[in-house]
Amino acid sequence: MPARTCSHFKLFLGVMCAFASLASAASGFKSIFQTSKAATPDIQRAADLHRTGKTNVRGLCSHNDVQQDYSWMDVVIVMVAPVCTTKEVVSTLRYNFQFRRVFFIVKDERFCPYLREMAEDGYVVCLDENKVLPGVTHKSLYAESDGLIRNSQQSNRVGWYLQQYLKLGVALHIDDLSEYYLVWDADNLSSRPFDLFHGVAENGRRRASFCANPVTHKSTSYAKFYQQMMGEPLLRPSGLVSLEATIADSRVPGRLHNFVCGYMVMYRPHVKEMLSHASDVLRERYRHETRGFPWDLHALANELVPNAWFSEYDTYGSFVRTHYPDEFHVDYGLLYNRNAEAAVGGGGGGKSSKGGKGKGGADDAPAKFSCCLTHKRICALSRAPSATEQLAGKSASSSKSSSSTDGVHIVIWEEHKMRYRGTSSQCTDLMPAALESAIKEVGHGVTLASAKKQHVRT
Repeated sequence: MPARTCSHFKLFLGVMCAFASLASAASGFKSIFQTSKAATPDIQRAADLHRTGKTNVRGLCSHNDVQQDYSWMDVVIVMVAPVCTTKEVVSTLRYNFQFRRVFFIVKDERFCPYLREMAEDGYVVCLDENKVLPGVTHKSLYAESDGLIRNSQQSNRVGWYLQQYLKLGVALHIDDLSEYYLVWDADNLSSRPFDLFHGVAENGRRRASFCANPVTHKSTSYAKFYQQMMGEPLLRPSGLVSLEATIADSRVPGRLHNFVCGYMVMYRPHVKEMLSHASDVLRERYRHETRGFPWDLHALANELVPNAWFSEYDTYGSFVRTHYPDEFHVDYGLLYNRNAEAAVGGGGGGKSSKGGKGKGGADDAPAKFSCCLTHKRICALSRAPSATEQLAGKSASSSKSSSSTDGVHIVIWEEHKMRYRGTSSQCTDLMPAALESAIKEVGHGVTLASAKKQHVRT
């Protein structure tokens, strides 16, 4: 064979080997990075680079973004049951932040096979909610929830409280959970990466970056609960004592923001200290030896309903703001888009399959649309106008953090409401067959308003 021909042949073999290596590297991520055929070339290219292990590739939705590396950190997601977009919650988190693992805590372990199959490398860990906190189950909480069942204004909040206890209780009972862990709501889709930390405190620990939810009213429900639980006032991100808020505060950008953003970085030692302090306060209140977390806290929940409610986000955020201010940083620039294209419980906001107008000009039926999202559609929703951006006003545009206003960071997609609440589903598509089968066996877990009367968890 001529030397030149031989050289070309060796080059050809080298190229083929290179492609074979890339294909092998991709196989481990195949199950969670399925890209729609309709995806744009940029999205496809970014996903391909990630599969091959490349670092510092551009963001999935914007070339102005660069992936964050939190490969030492775990995520905790507590939910009743998966929905179609759960796989995209996993894939976008992994793509944008490269977390070590995602812990799902679900109503029933029969959902776990479906969740674990999203990643073949152990990235997804699935736990039954009744086996995380010793002796704490939905049934055992329900047995001690007389106040919540009788006095809740809508459906009873037993499951709602259980989910919050789990987000905090993992710090006590999952031994190999990372010291800093991210609590992430199950209906949040990460459309862009952002910083979870902001430098280092004087004591050498990381300075966590907290988001600020731009409420514009002086709600006091969480503040009243916190005062009774912790024996100290609840602080908002701005440092304002929540119970002292005035009408004038509503005119100051960022003054009334709270911590209830649907995600939060928690530091396990701080969570443990906070819960221990709460037990000390509640022991004095109830004049008995503490039963520990979450039982004393649950007794308070039964007592204060419906005038005050517990918030895991406001509670932990205020605790750090008060006791570890040097480990605290607030990012006012994070932007959200909630249920764009959807009209949960009412008409408008989407492409309705019926489209008529009722009396008063309102749509006569909720919009109908595909509820299963692709990466391409998530990115499209991330560019849509954000109500949070409008409410944040100057506080968002003036932020000097890594966040910017050229797109939202979190797309909130409450598919469980779209599919299961109301008289009919707004979703025109079906869920994956394996998930649908598990839901038929276990149930979807959405608590209807009638549950208060039925005294059951549907």
